[in-house]
Order: sequence, then structure tokens, then C-alpha cells
Amino acid sequence: MNERTTINGRPERPDGTTPASGKRPVPTAIVACVVALAILTFLGILSETSLNIAYSTLMQEFNVDASTVQWLTTGYLLLLSVAIPSSPFMVRRFATKTLFVASVAIFAAGTLIGAFAVSFPMLLAARLVMALGTGISLPLITNIILEKAPLEQRGAMLGIVSLVTCAAPAIGPVFGGMVMEWLDWHWIFYTMLPFLAVAFLLGMATVPEIRHPGDAEQATISVPSLLLVAVGLSGLIVAVSFFASWDGDWRFWLTLVVSIAVLAAFTAAQLCMARPLVEVRVFAYPGFSLGMMILLMASGGVLGLNFMLPILLQRGFGLGSLPAALTLLPGAAVGAVAAPMIGGALKNHFPPKFIVIGFAVVTVMDAVLIAASGNVAAVAVAYAVFMAFSGFVLVPDQTHALNQLPARLNADGSAVMNTVQQLAGAIGTAVASALLSEFSAAAARNGAGETASYVQGFASSMWVLAGMAVVGVVLAALMFRFSTRRAPELKEA
Repeated sequence: MNERTTINGRPERPDGTTPASGKRPVPTAIVACVVALAILTFLGILSETSLNIAYSTLMQEFNVDASTVQWLTTGYLLLLSVAIPSSPFMVRRFATKTLFVASVAIFAAGTLIGAFAVSFPMLLAARLVMALGTGISLPLITNIILEKAPLEQRGAMLGIVSLVTCAAPAIGPVFGGMVMEWLDWHWIFYTMLPFLAVAFLLGMATVPEIRHPGDAEQATISVPSLLLVAVGLSGLIVAVSFFASWDGDWRFWLTLVVSIAVLAAFTAAQLCMARPLVEVRVFAYPGFSLGMMILLMASGGVLGLNFMLPILLQRGFGLGSLPAALTLLPGAAVGAVAAPMIGGALKNHFPPKFIVIGFAVVTVMDAVLIAASGNVAAVAVAYAVFMAFSGFVLVPDQTHALNQLPARLNADGSAVMNTVQQLAGAIGTAVASALLSEFSAAAARNGAGETASYVQGFASSMWVLAGMAVVGVVLAALMFRFSTRRAPELKEA
């Protein structure tokens, strides 16, 4: 890399700067490239959050219940979490621009299927195809940041990604509400096509090549390993999704135990392989492992709440699609703005400080949502604060966790992180759906009316999300003891 070591032990670049100097700007082309790739993720989330507002309509149109309609989100995130583990192979085997073109083409195909969907299975198929496209683009974003952005700018770059992707929850509900008010849900997909064209043109002009000499020759993929991780992750989601309908009986426990056993077999196989599908030894770094557990709690909580709130506002308070969307808009907008601001501040502060503060405030807001779940204004304010401080958790956690790994594990760390994030979202949505359905039904059996049953069901469900936030505080506190303040390549210099 043409680096030499300075007197303070840090590797010096040819331009005379060091990785910790904080003075190297990110090339404009890299920023544009990251934005182009983030647009695909943005569109995936936009379709999800827009459809969230349409869930009540979709439930009536296709005659399905909440536990079925949630598969539009859960299925998308599940397939995404299954596709991402193959990303280290794809990044090493194929040209970066080839992967970019493939991701846009696949995502566009799914969008068209959704636009012309006439049944729930066809709409679900559209979401699954879109997930395959995002499964290629999402790890590509992280890998480009790790390879091309200066070390001290990683937080800021991940903040840009968060700004683009967090804008979707802000725009999605309002956009979905407007579509449902004046058009129909098919237009959610029609309007994505121009954005796909913009992303394609921008990416073709700026996507860099990131393969290293010998990568193509060394790139291998183990089909048995891919099948193992697919079966294991799918089983986990199925077990969680059907817990309520199975009444937690032997089917749930059998599915759960088999899934865990399959994932254990996958892990053992990777440790024995010279060229594993995913290098699971990334979990040997304590700071990274803690970061993934924190990501599981944080992403699961955010996605779970984002699933339940539109249903609470429409079924519990009787709001229309657009008023419900406008109620959620301030919270989503605050979350979108908070993420890049926190990302830019990371180079001057130890990230776990932000994570502890974020989880502590999220815990308090969960308690407020439990206590004031019958008041629309209180829900809107609590949600805004919740989303703002979730930004204190997600970007610092991802940045700090990836910085625990040496550069040679960038692709594997990126794959694991993105898999955990999507898995967390899928589990969070499935758990929220099961909880809301079960507690609402229990309230109805106890004599509550239809609207009151949803309010009571939401409040009861929030206790689980509050427990996840408390666990997050504990894990964040452990970060101070078991993570490093400097990336391995700096320590080893």
C-alpha cells in the first residue's frame, strides 16, 4: 500500500497524512457511488414503509390477517438475510460494476411485478425479488466504504448511508398515505422506476473497482454452506412468526431447536473450511460480537415499533392512512437527520458513549409509549424522541463494530453485519406481529372493543421492546471493557 511508519507508530500515506489525522476528505465520486447504491436500499425501505400504511387496506382486499400481511416485511428481510452471506464470494468473484448492474436489474424486475400484482402471493413474490436485488447492493455499500473511505471518515460515510435510508421511513408513510388517499397501492411501485433510473446512471458513472489481485481465483462458494445458513435462518423466522398461531407448542420448539442445530452445523463447517462462505472467526473479536448483539436489539426494536404504530393509529385510533402517516412523519424525519449528525461526530468520541445514551433514552420512551398508548399526541412525541436516539445507537454501533476487525476481514464483517441487521428486522417484525395479534385478541376476549383491544395490545407488546432496550444498555456498557478504541490496522502499526 506504499505506506511507511511514522515516529508515533501510525502508518503514513504517500500524501503524508495518517489514518488518524482526520484531514483526508472522501472523494466526491465515492460519495456519489455510495448514494447511488443507497438509493436501492432507500427504495426497498420506501416500499416497506409505504405498504405499512396500506396494510389495513391490503388485509381487507386480499382477506388476510396481520400475521399474514407482515410477511411482506418479514419475507423481504428474511430473503435479504439469506442472500447477504454470499456477498463475500460475489465481491471477490465479480467486477463491482457488474454486481451493481445486476442489483438494479433484479430490483427493477421485482418492482414491476409489484406494480402489476393482482394477488397477495404475487405481491409477496415482488417483495422477495426486490430483496435479492438489495441483497447484492447492501453489502456492496459497506464494502466500498471500508475499502475506499479513509478510516477516520467511516462513521461519516455510514451516516450518509443512514441519511438516505432513514429518509425512507420519513417519506414512506406520507407517500403511502397520499397514494392510498388519491390512487391505489400499485402506484407505490410505479413511482420507484424513475428513481431506479437515476441510481443506475449515477452508479454507472461512479462505482469503483474494489477487487484485489488474486481475489477472483480465490473466490469460492460452498452450496451446502449456503443451504445450511438459508435453512437455519428461515427456521428461526418461521418459529418466531408462528409462535402465537402454534400456541408455543411442540412445533415451535422443534422448529427452533432444529434451526439452532443447523446454524451450529453451519458454523462448525465454516471453521473447518479453507475458504468458508463467511469467515465466522470475526466473532473472535469481542467488540465485534458485542456490536452484533447490540445491532440485534436496536434494529429489532426499531422495525418492530415501525410495524405496530401504523396499525395502532389506524385500527386503535381510527385515523385514515394520510393522518396516520403525518403523525409518524416528525419521528421518521428526526431519525433521518440524527443518523448523519452522529456519524460525523464519531471521529472525536468513543462510540459506546453514544450507544449507552441512546439505549437509555429509548428505554424511557418505550415506557412512555406503554403509559400513554391511548393518546395520539403523546405517541407522536415519544416516537420522535425514540427515533432520534435510535440514531445514537445504530450508526455508532455499526462503525465501532467494523473498526474492531482487521482490513482482511472487511468483506466478511460487512456480510455478517448486514445479515444480522436484516435478521434483526425480520425477527423484530415477526415478534411484533405475533405480540400485537395475540394481545389484541386476548383483550377482545376480555370484553374490550375493537379499537380498545388494539390500544391494549400495543401497550402490552411494548413491554417486550422495552426489555430489549434494557438488554441493549447492558451490552453497550460491556463495550467499554471488551472493545478497542483503535482499529486493528492502527494497533498493529
